[in-house]
Amino acid sequence: MDTQSQARGRSGRKARASGRAAQFEAEAAYADSIFRTATGDLKGAVAALRRALEFDPEYAPAIFSLGTVEYQRGKHAEGRRLFHMLLSQPVDAVDVCDIVDHAGEFLIGRQAYKDGLDLYQAAALRFPHIAVFQQGVGYCAGHEGLHEEAIAASRRACELQPENQRFASDLGWSLLEAGRLSDAEATLTRAVAMDPADELARENLRLCKTKLTEVSRAAATPNSALEPTARVTSRARRGSARGR
Repeated sequence: MDTQSQARGRSGRKARASGRAAQFEAEAAYADSIFRTATGDLKGAVAALRRALEFDPEYAPAIFSLGTVEYQRGKHAEGRRLFHMLLSQPVDAVDVCDIVDHAGEFLIGRQAYKDGLDLYQAAALRFPHIAVFQQGVGYCAGHEGLHEEAIAASRRACELQPENQRFASDLGWSLLEAGRLSDAEATLTRAVAMDPADELARENLRLCKTKLTEVSRAAATPNSALEPTARVTSRARRGSARGR
């Protein structure tokens, strides 16, 4: 091996060792932030998160945690920036998709559906094979009144994971919200058949059938008005475990 090749080898080993050391320090700082949060030292926790990112600017857990802090402080633009930083992670990065989904769940929990929709749309473009991001688009789009986009995203989630009963139930709900009652009935019937214990899917199917009955009654009596029924709500459709 010539001298130049030996030098490159030593340089590469040093870079890898330096990278491992930086990751170790970032993990230690992140662990310190968790401890400080548990003891009520929020200022110290934030400082520890910033320290973690100084050691490793791409350390996803710290990016996510700092994003939630900034968003809760009312610094929504900074929180959004940090959440979208997660999408620059390598496709094969460990746990990155789960962490991005946690960010989306955080926004949904705060009823920030527009910001959640923007994040899930970007995530679906970056990771088109991840069904849960399509589900996130569908959920947030539905809350924004974008029913056709919600249906398209929910269908895509079902195509990626046809065995996932929750995705089928979500698609049925999106169709119901859009007023496509026959399609909704068929999809919700399938969701209930996949998991008869799913009370939410059963209730949504019942509501769908009620609406279909009212439509048929109104069609048979042209001069009659539809009787009011209970307002249909999603009732936290994403509150269950979701696979990819």
